[in-house]
Formats: sequence, C-alpha cells, structure tokens
Amino acid sequence: MAMTVSSCHIYPLKSGAGQPVPALELLPRGPQGDREWMLVDAEGVFITQRMRGCEKLALVSTEQMAEGTVFSVADKEPLSVSMPDREIAVKIWKDDVTALDAGDAAAAWFSDYLELPCRLVRLSESPAHKRMLGKKWQMEDGHVSFADGFPLLVTGEASLAALQPHFPDGEEIAMTRFRPNIVLAEAAAFEEDVLYRIKIGDVVLRLMKPCTRCKITTITQETGAAASNEPLKTMTKLRRGKSDDLAGVFFGQNAVIEQSGMIRAGDAVEVLERRDMHPALEVAELKFTG
Repeated sequence: MAMTVSSCHIYPLKSGAGQPVPALELLPRGPQGDREWMLVDAEGVFITQRMRGCEKLALVSTEQMAEGTVFSVADKEPLSVSMPDREIAVKIWKDDVTALDAGDAAAAWFSDYLELPCRLVRLSESPAHKRMLGKKWQMEDGHVSFADGFPLLVTGEASLAALQPHFPDGEEIAMTRFRPNIVLAEAAAFEEDVLYRIKIGDVVLRLMKPCTRCKITTITQETGAAASNEPLKTMTKLRRGKSDDLAGVFFGQNAVIEQSGMIRAGDAVEVLERRDMHPALEVAELKFTG
C-alpha cells in the first residue's frame, strides 16, 4: 500500500505539550511554530522533562493569540507573552545560542509552576543567531530551532505496532511518548530506518540517522508522570544498538529539510532514495526486514 503522512505535530515549548496539526509549514530550521520557546535554568542551560520534577512540563499548552503567545496549565492563570527582544545567552547541549528573554513575569510564572528558578526564552529570528546543524549533518543553510539536534523527527505507525505486543501486561504505549513531527502510515515496520530521501508534495526530506531515545519516552504526556520504565525497558532489549559513531536505544529517524514547503496529513510519501540500515541498528532484535 502507498505510504502516507498519518499525522503532523508541533511542540511550541521545548518539552511542553504537543499539538497535532493538520499541516506543517517546513522551514530550513524545522516546522513553523515548533520548539520556538524554551525554559533555561539560572545558568542559562536548557530545561526539559528529563530533569527530576520537570516531567509536568508535558502539561503546559501553548496557543498563539492576537495579543501574543499564551501558556496555560490546569489550576493556574494563563500567561500571555508578547514577542521579547532582550538578548540572552543560553546553552542547548554543547551549543551556545543567543535567545530572547521573555521577561520577569514569565520567569516567575514558570518558576512557580516548576518550583525551580528558570526563565522563558524565545528563538531569535536574526540570521546572525542561527543555531547551525552539527558539521557531520550540515547542508546548505542547515540550522535548527530549540530541538535537541535536528529539525524533524519522523516515526512510523507500523514500527510502534510491532513493538506493542512486547510491552508487559498489555501496556499500550501512545505515539505521543516519542514526540514525533511526522508520523508515517502504511510503511512496513521500521521501514523509516532504510529511507534516505522522501518527497511529500513539494517538500524533500533527508532522514539522516536513527533517533536515540531517552527517559522522556517513559513519561505519559497526557499526565506529566512516569508510571513505569516502559517503553524504554523493553526497547533496550529489542531496539538497542551500537556502532563506531552511534549507540543507544532507537526509534524513529532524525531528519533535515532539503526543500521547504507545506505538508499535510494524508499526503502521499514518495521514496526518492533508500539506503542501507545504519550499522548501529544491525544488531537490534526488531528491525526492518524488507
């Protein structure tokens, strides 16, 4: 059957609630509206659900309104933030980035919610402040938002379906745990691992490497709490691999945008170029078999 786009998703606040959307406008840095906001600690280092006590970031929803961006959680007055303009130095992994500080009121709102001193920052649109892709993955004008390292994450429905029977006690793991931008339908299980260039409408994507998964997958995104060590525990047995340049537990593919444009849920996916499976995946028990 033909491969299609099953669903599209953005995450306006890094580690905040995801939003299913009917379409994505793909810029060189990733989807418009995706991971354009982020929280940082007192030293300017990025904050995510990986940090103890910050799992409930998953419950922070974001809405773009005429008066600005509105952040909200249950039982707390919403926070409305206009476009900031004060520059601040922040750090994402090893990257030093210039961002825009959203001010003291926003810092107080999030610090109160997380019970942790922090500040809200926005992605700078200045060309001088672009966060470039790692040299190994560099393309012309290849840069990225506040995402961990790549503009996009692509996953497959069939891949998650292949994992489901292996989770203990019939636990149902939702795709939201993996926080993808694009979910593919009708692909074979783990077929995304052997795709290199795909075309969706006028958009061309390159799937660059397997995505290494972390403890965020153990957090139920709808509750902001980790009920167990799944799916990571089971995936460590079934989807763990290692090569000279990559090691970890894998699900999905990190991707870059070769040709920008719009994609929509339901769009057909044309495979332009396939590739060999990454060596790190060759030893995985569950993998694409053709």
